[in-house]
Amino acid sequence: MMCSLHLSLSLVLFSSLIVLSQAGHGCVWIVGKVQCEKDHTKSTNVEIRVLDRDSVFPFSFIDPDDLMGVTFSNEEGRFSLDGCADDFDWLPGVPNVPEPYIKIRHYCNKEQGETIELPEFNVFTPNTYDLGTIILDTQKSVAPPSRDKKTNI
Repeated sequence: MMCSLHLSLSLVLFSSLIVLSQAGHGCVWIVGKVQCEKDHTKSTNVEIRVLDRDSVFPFSFIDPDDLMGVTFSNEEGRFSLDGCADDFDWLPGVPNVPEPYIKIRHYCNKEQGETIELPEFNVFTPNTYDLGTIILDTQKSVAPPSRDKKTNI
């Protein structure tokens, strides 16, 4: 009787651990172009990062956002970037998918540099998230030629 109870409790605990260890997984492919209109040479080596938002202030020090990938723009300001993230499913049966967003570090306007944070997006592989052209001097976006942020490759 005691052995049966112990076995049942162990089975319930093991099943709970399996459910709790699940995580939402997502990968992204991103392409785009950055442009400094005042000085085109500053469009080269602009740092582009894709991160997964895990929490908001004031809890960000407990669970900081995860770096999914980083790249630098080429001589023409073009870049491609990919990365993956896993988010822990806090509620069983409710998937917690990654919430990717982009940060761009550039030196177009200030010698000490500045960072632009773009809104979260939900375009995951096999689709490509096409940012089009980001004008860094004014921080405005120019839509890609397809007028569609989500493209199949």
